[in-house]
Amino acid sequence: MNRTLVLLFLSVCLYHTSVFAQNKILFVTSNQDFYGNTKITAANHFAEIVVPYDIFIKAGYTVEFVSPKGGAIPIGYINTSDTLQKKYLYEGWFMDKLEHTMKPSEIISDNYSAIFYSGGGSAMYGVAEDTTIQKIARDIYSKNGVISTICHGTAGIAYLKDKKQKSLYSGKKITGYPDEFENKDAEYYKTFPFSIDKAIKNNEGNFVYSKKGGDAFYTVDGRFVTGQDPTSAIKVANEVIAILKTNFKNPKTVIKNDLEQIKEILIDYIEGTTNGQPERLRKAFHSNFNLYTVAKDTLWIRSGKQYIANIKPGEKSNRIGSIISIDIEKDAAIAKAEIVIPNQRTFTDYFLMLKYEGNWKIVHKSYTWRALPKIEKK
Repeated sequence: MNRTLVLLFLSVCLYHTSVFAQNKILFVTSNQDFYGNTKITAANHFAEIVVPYDIFIKAGYTVEFVSPKGGAIPIGYINTSDTLQKKYLYEGWFMDKLEHTMKPSEIISDNYSAIFYSGGGSAMYGVAEDTTIQKIARDIYSKNGVISTICHGTAGIAYLKDKKQKSLYSGKKITGYPDEFENKDAEYYKTFPFSIDKAIKNNEGNFVYSKKGGDAFYTVDGRFVTGQDPTSAIKVANEVIAILKTNFKNPKTVIKNDLEQIKEILIDYIEGTTNGQPERLRKAFHSNFNLYTVAKDTLWIRSGKQYIANIKPGEKSNRIGSIISIDIEKDAAIAKAEIVIPNQRTFTDYFLMLKYEGNWKIVHKSYTWRALPKIEKK
């Protein structure tokens, strides 16, 4: 599946809608495709991303992604037999997030209550030495936030220091993937810029780990939550949430820009139709909107109210939706989305959106469709 999100006009930065800063968590990933200068492919660990991601969003948090260069990141270690991994692998909106991670310069650290460094071989490269990412983590931590890592993601905090250039985790217990479990004779390991164990110790941290491995070992020391390997992902995420609920009982209000608001209403449309949630469609569309298409060379106009009335509450479908493009100009915007009904047809939707009274609404939807080849069951 190759789904892309093309943001055609992103210079608009008007702010209106409020959200809670303490309800946002920043995931740090890597752009590294290979181990060092070799041709051995490296990747971000998919499970170490989707497991905590799923826990965080179900707990009401918004998760955003950053990488040193921004844009697409390599993913690997994928198990398509795992239900959760398979779900996110085929979820267009989520995969778009990994294809369009933000650059460190685009991040406003005040908007996040926690930072999470995911693992995989790629995590060894480009993250730890990125001074902007270091500053983001330091700023989040200085405002009562949480720093969390998993497996090779712990490499990302190797050089973390405070404003006085003292270790941010001096004397604290930190875990990650230990050297003992690496294949030191392998070519991949010889490209590592440093040993996680030694780097943490050199920065005055107390590196600890379970010699058993694969036993969900993790540590919590103050506001540092770290996991040894993928098996600790669930515990790490839950510990982060527990700390945030204690530290941020009175969330600070921040605001969403126009692009974020538009993405939200498009997701309300996509997920509302897929999951049988007509209330989300009413939230996204203007009450008097219509739908337009051409059938048998004739313009067909359908009432928006009639369209929403046909969405049965709780009746889920197998529709797969993704946002293709968003183009904003002042108080008007257009967007394109694709809705796939497997083994049946693909819809291409075009939306006109207007902003009034501080909110965006879809006021017009035009669409077309094409049939998909049927896959015969054997």
